Amino acid sequence: MKFQLPQFIETEVKLVGPFTLKQFLWIAAGSSLLFVLFIVTQGIWFFIMAIPIAAISVALAFVKIQGNPLINYLAYMLSYFVNPKRYLYQNQKEESFLPKQ
Repeated sequence: MKFQLPQFIETEVKLVGPFTLKQFLWIAAGSSLLFVLFIVTQGIWFFIMAIPIAAISVALAFVKIQGNPLINYLAYMLSYFVNPKRYLYQNQKEESFLPKQ
C-alpha cells in the first residue's frame, strides 16, 4: 500500500493571485487604512501620513529576515523591551570530583 506524501510543505499556498493569504491580509489592511485616511484628511497631510503606512504594510507583507517574517522580529523586540531583565550573580562553590582527604 503506497501513500502519497506532500512534496513542498515549506512553501505557502498562493491563494489570492500571486500573494499568500497573510500577504494579502497585510496589503488589504494597509489599503483600507489608507482609504480611511484619504477620506478623513485633506491635501498634503494624506501623503505625509500615507507613505509610512504604505511602507510598513508592504514590509510586513514581504520582508523576511533569515526566513522569518518581519512580524516575528517585531514580536521578539516587543517582548525584549517589555519583559523584566534582572540578572543576579550567585556565587557557587566549586565542586571537585576528587575525593576529599
